[in-house]
Amino acid sequence: MANFTTDDLAFTGYSQIVTKTNDGTQIEIYDSTYVDKTEECEVVHFCNEFLKKYKVPQTKASFQKVESFLQHSILEHQIYREELLDWIASNWIKL
Repeated sequence: MANFTTDDLAFTGYSQIVTKTNDGTQIEIYDSTYVDKTEECEVVHFCNEFLKKYKVPQTKASFQKVESFLQHSILEHQIYREELLDWIASNWIKL
């Protein structure tokens, strides 16, 4: 299974908001319904989730292709995780 990190992102300028616990450790909280396409952690999680769910090459190029689709102008106002996953899967070969 692919497990890419923030170092593998193609785009920059994402928010790096991180929630920390009282002991200073970082926690990552992902909403199962919505995706915040401006948060670095969420974009990485979403891209890895897509690679895991669909039978596409488990490569950095595929990871970045998902990221690119996520930032596509057609999806500018789309925030629902399942709809984003479905649209990217449907357009994987087309675009």
